[in-house]
Amino acid sequence: MRMMVISDIHGNLEALDRLIEHAAAQNVHRVLCLGDLVGYGPYPNECIERVRALRNCRCVCGNHDTAALWDTSPYGMREDAKETILWTMDQLTEDNKAYLAALPERLDLADMCFVHANPYNPKGWRYVMDRKYAMRSFGSAKFRLCCIGHSHRPLVITRNHLFSATIDPVKGDRNYDISDTKRRIFNCGSVGQPRDRDPRACYLIIDTTERQIRFHRVAYNIAKTIAAIKAAGLPEQLGHRLKKGL
Repeated sequence: MRMMVISDIHGNLEALDRLIEHAAAQNVHRVLCLGDLVGYGPYPNECIERVRALRNCRCVCGNHDTAALWDTSPYGMREDAKETILWTMDQLTEDNKAYLAALPERLDLADMCFVHANPYNPKGWRYVMDRKYAMRSFGSAKFRLCCIGHSHRPLVITRNHLFSATIDPVKGDRNYDISDTKRRIFNCGSVGQPRDRDPRACYLIIDTTERQIRFHRVAYNIAKTIAAIKAAGLPEQLGHRLKKGL
């Protein structure tokens, strides 16, 4: 089986559509979405509907999804994030609100765990970016593989190491062998707002037959998204960040 794992779409329809086109050639059987379908970007309803239409797709909630429903307060967010969430609240259809409200906080499939931020306290929204929170994550469940998002940075984490899953623009996409019994956490990066200085959309595919995980980067029309951000009256710095991958 080949499972596509995506996260942090953040209302960026252009990035999501190009990524879906790219994934169509990858023989994917299943999709796992790790949340944050909305926030930052100008197309919250459209992105939710694209994800809902994906075949064999399951999704968990992210912090921006819950904030858009007032399940958590947007007033603790950075100013541009808060402003966009308040705008998103007014845009969402009732049907899409109901979809977000029904999303679970975590999915466990066989020996794999899928969650937005971390497996030990899914709605605490802690970033797994250092050894402290990595060890808490490993200690929280008996998963062999855990996939997360939230930080917008593709990462591979073991009990002893945490390192970026950097993809060279010349050498292309990158494979990781998972044929051994070592426990790992993979951050799949962000579809709609990467923050590792590579502005291309990012996702990964888990191949349970070949026992490999492959990270993919997909270029998209960033200028089109920036124009839509401006047209929606959203903070212009959101577009500047997309250009730089920050």
